Amino acid sequence: MNNVYELWFFMLKINRKKKLDILKIVNPEELYKMKIDETINMGIDFITAEYISKNKSLEEVQNLQKYLKSKNINFLFYNSEFYPQTLKYIEDAPIGLFYMGNINFPNNLLAIVGSRKATSYGKTTAYKMSYELSKYEIGIVSGMARGIDTEAHLGSLDAGGYTIAVLGSGFDNIYPKENIKLLNRIIDNGCVLTEYLPNIKPYGYNFPERNRIISGLSKAVLVVEASINSGSMITVNCALEQGKDVYAIPGDIYKETSRGCNKLIKEGAKLIDSVDDILYEFGIRAENSQYNIELDECEQRILECISEGKITFEQIKNKCKMETSFLLTKLTLLECRGIIKRLYGGNYVLLKS
Repeated sequence: MNNVYELWFFMLKINRKKKLDILKIVNPEELYKMKIDETINMGIDFITAEYISKNKSLEEVQNLQKYLKSKNINFLFYNSEFYPQTLKYIEDAPIGLFYMGNINFPNNLLAIVGSRKATSYGKTTAYKMSYELSKYEIGIVSGMARGIDTEAHLGSLDAGGYTIAVLGSGFDNIYPKENIKLLNRIIDNGCVLTEYLPNIKPYGYNFPERNRIISGLSKAVLVVEASINSGSMITVNCALEQGKDVYAIPGDIYKETSRGCNKLIKEGAKLIDSVDDILYEFGIRAENSQYNIELDECEQRILECISEGKITFEQIKNKCKMETSFLLTKLTLLECRGIIKRLYGGNYVLLKS
C-alpha cells in the first residue's frame, strides 16, 4: 500500500518549490511526527510550520489510499527509487505521480507533440515517426490529446512499442473522453501518469503545467505540426528551459498548423525529414533491412495490386474493394514497414527488399 505519510505530504497545500526544499532536509514521516517548534528550528518559516501542525489528520489520506487501491491506481513519490530520474533534474519536479501501467521506462524517450486540429499530413507523419522509432526501442511520450498526440500513441502501440501518456487531469476525469479506449491500450502496453488527484478536472491551466512533465521525461521533443501560439510551444519552452533538444517537422508554408514548426526551424530547431535524423541524434544506427512481419490477407491483396507497377490510391481501393479509412491505415502500416512507398503525386510503388 502507498506510504500514508508520503500521500499526506503530497496533499499538503504548500507550493512545490517549498515542498522540494523541505524534502532536502527531512522525509514526510519525520516531518509529520515533529512538533511545531522543531519544524521552525529546522528552518521552515512560521506560517508553513503552523499550517503543517494544524493539518495532520490522516483520515482523508487513508480514504484516498483505499480509493487508489480499488481503482488499481499507483502513487509514486519524489523520493522513491522508481521515480524517473530525468524528472528530478527539472526545477519544478512533481512531488508525486499517480500512474497506471508499467513504470519501467525505456532508456530513450522522445516526446512527440503537435496540434489538436492536425491535418492528414500531420497525423500520418506523427503515426509513421512513432511507429518506426518504436522499432528501435524508443519510447514515445505525449499528452493523449486529439490530433498529433493520439496518432503518436497509436503508432507506438501498433508497432508493439512503449508509450507514456501524461494527463492534464485526474484519472476520474479522462480528457478527451473518446480516448478512454486508447488510455486502456496504453495502460496495457506502457504507462499513463498524472500529478493530479483522481477527482481533478481537465482545467485549462493544468495543461501548461502538464507539458513540463512531457518534456522533462524525454531526451528531446519533436514538434510535428503546430501553430505559433499552440500548447506545443509551451512544451518547447519547457524543453529549452530544461536543456533538452527540440526537433521540428517542416510543413506547408500556407497552413496555420505549420507556422509554429517552420518558425522553430528558423530559430535553430533541428529539421527532421526522416526517422534516420532522430536515430542519429540518439546515437542509434539504423538498419536497412525490412522487418520480418507476417502480412494478413488484406495486406497481401494490396501488395498484389501495387506489384503491378505505379498505382494510385483510388485504383487500389477499386481493385481491393476496401473502405477508405481501412485502406489508408493498411497503406500507412505497409509504408512504415518499408514494404511500399508513396511517391510524389500520390502513386504507390513496391520497394525491393
